[in-house]
Amino acid sequence: SLDRLELKEPYYSFKQNGWKFIILDSTHQDIDDTWYIGKLGDRQMQWLTTELKNTPKKTPIVIMSHIPILTSVLMIQDNVVNRWEFLGGDMHTDCAELTNLFYEYSNIKLCLSGHIHIRDKVVYNDVTYICDGAVSGAWWDGIRRQTKPGYGLIDLYTDGSFNESYITY
Repeated sequence: SLDRLELKEPYYSFKQNGWKFIILDSTHQDIDDTWYIGKLGDRQMQWLTTELKNTPKKTPIVIMSHIPILTSVLMIQDNVVNRWEFLGGDMHTDCAELTNLFYEYSNIKLCLSGHIHIRDKVVYNDVTYICDGAVSGAWWDGIRRQTKPGYGLIDLYTDGSFNESYITY
């Protein structure tokens, strides 16, 4: 709970070793309250916009969300017939708004997520979007699609560059 973590909101930012980390609350109830979707909502989107405006242009930024902001995985669904469609729980429903916002800030370097338990890396407009599988793989039942259980290892450098790898076990 927010009280236990001593947070006012379920989203926040902090600075560490020259980088700014922005943690988003990306999981929200869908309109019918029976499922969830990935999005920020108006209040959090305004907060994010202000955070980005108030961050010095030379400070590299990592944005973290549970549900991927942007992923290519939706295009390899097993049941695709003549069209692609996605559930709002697989990727942010506000991905177009977010990628448009991110385009304005060249210091956004990396967006990290999980949720879909599949290793995925997309570079779009010089922002790298990585979903780093899951240590639980297919929910403790082996490989999820072709992604072995594992976790991401990211090295961040003060010049805004980074190295990343996926560690399986």
